[in-house]
Amino acid sequence: MKINKWKNFLGVLLVFLAVFKYYSVIFDYTNLNKYCMILSLILSTLLILINYKKYNLIHLGFFVILSIQFVMSKNITMLYSYYLCLGLFALDFRYLIKWFVIFNAIFFSIFLITNLIGINPTEYIEGRNDFGFGNPNAAFISMFMLWSSFFYLIYDSKKNIDFILMLLMVALIYSQTVTRTGLLTAVGTIFAYIILKNIDIQKKVFSILIGVFPLFMTFLSLIITLFMSNNYLINKILSHRPVYWRTYLMHPTKGVNLFGYVSNIREILFTQRMPLDSGYIWSLYSQGLVVFVILIVFYSFTMYILCKENKKAEILFMTSVLIYCFAESIMLEVSTNMSLVLVVYGMYRMNKLNIWDILEDRILKRRKAKELTK
Repeated sequence: MKINKWKNFLGVLLVFLAVFKYYSVIFDYTNLNKYCMILSLILSTLLILINYKKYNLIHLGFFVILSIQFVMSKNITMLYSYYLCLGLFALDFRYLIKWFVIFNAIFFSIFLITNLIGINPTEYIEGRNDFGFGNPNAAFISMFMLWSSFFYLIYDSKKNIDFILMLLMVALIYSQTVTRTGLLTAVGTIFAYIILKNIDIQKKVFSILIGVFPLFMTFLSLIITLFMSNNYLINKILSHRPVYWRTYLMHPTKGVNLFGYVSNIREILFTQRMPLDSGYIWSLYSQGLVVFVILIVFYSFTMYILCKENKKAEILFMTSVLIYCFAESIMLEVSTNMSLVLVVYGMYRMNKLNIWDILEDRILKRRKAKELTK
């Protein structure tokens, strides 16, 4: 009992640090990031030691691959996020999201108050309100993290007020920021919610269709990048993102490679005026082909497993994040993508499907076959 209390306490602190790290940049306290990272790594290590029996060779294997990637590229982003997720995996996911919502609501409210009293004044970009976040898209992303997490918590709610509140949040922030990406993601999430409520996701055909969704979004991003980056209509709809996507991936000397680049490659090689607003393209470019492919495969497997377990709320949460990742780079940080914790759960379930037992059984059978032939 005491161990569970300690796990919960450490996990809540870890969630707080993840959210605080995100808002420390917004509040212009980036000098605290280093201390947040060190403390969160310590907390995650303690949780991993407490929960050590739940980890398997797949968890270890991916950790080794990320360590190699870090050595090769000096990019710690994915290794750091994964290590935090290994620690957070020790706790119930719904419990984590409750505290994630609480901390985000507190920080988001504080920032809006500072905006109202002029500490972080509003700047209008072509008539769009940024609420002091520096960019209208950043304001919507901050609200979206709260919105999508709250949607997960109320998935089975029977109270109409919960869903009215959800719609009002989107309508209010969109009316000020005019962020099409955020609005379309919210609409897509609501559409996914309606579909999930009316289908049996445990049926094989639906499990497969939902399971391949991360692969579909990845291929869609790549097809647009490689074959439609010069299309006028596509660029108009996506605010010229495809042009930038192609510039990064197809760079003559620093294009996509196996193990990625340092996290500040954009500042080194490109300019602030060349953003890479895509979770898929940015993850592929910054983390490299090896890590990106493995991550997307794990995402697909996790969604497939969650379908088999009839966990519709978790599926909705992952779907919402994956839709937003199409046009915003929020995939690699725990503070913007808590669904990474579910990916660690998917790895755990891989072992539960006796993959390693099957391999061991095959090895034993081959040994027996060799002994018989002697």
